[in-house]
Amino acid sequence: MEENEKDIVVPVLSEELHADAVPVVTGGVRVTKRVQMHQEILEQELRKSHAEVKRVKTNRVVDGPQPVQRVGNTLVIPVVSEVLHIEKQWVVTEEIHITQIEQTETVQQTVPVRREEAEIERLNESGDPVAAVEAPAPVATDPAPTRRLGPASILEATTREPDTRTADAGSKTGRTPRGLLSKKISSSSS
Repeated sequence: MEENEKDIVVPVLSEELHADAVPVVTGGVRVTKRVQMHQEILEQELRKSHAEVKRVKTNRVVDGPQPVQRVGNTLVIPVVSEVLHIEKQWVVTEEIHITQIEQTETVQQTVPVRREEAEIERLNESGDPVAAVEAPAPVATDPAPTRRLGPASILEATTREPDTRTADAGSKTGRTPRGLLSKKISSSSS
């Protein structure tokens, strides 16, 4: 027998330890929005105006065509004609008085106003609700009616029925769960 056949090769093993971080879903948040509608009275003052026309006879002698004049809210338009006498004269035969009269009227109209409310729930890792997130205290609103130039939001511009939307969002944490260690066995022969 040869010398090499008598030698026994014994492998030397060593273990190495590596730690890995694995993201784990530990819960989530569900937001449910509902649109609530209530009626508000919108009060606005509206103005109307119309012209009152009155013809006034004058027969006043003038030296030629007269300019249009404004006296307060009244526009005076002279109407002239030539009248034959021994001499030719301008005579204002009538005046047209146009008075602008303005009236105010307060109108009330009931209009629908929508408001969204959100319900927020915390979910556990299996998706079951575990707690509700409380809404902040409502902001005090001015009870006096206000004038709106247009819808305050896109929601007010639509006339669809209120809808309920639910969104689930899973939360991920960057924590490393303990006990997730992997072993690597390496062998080296000597």
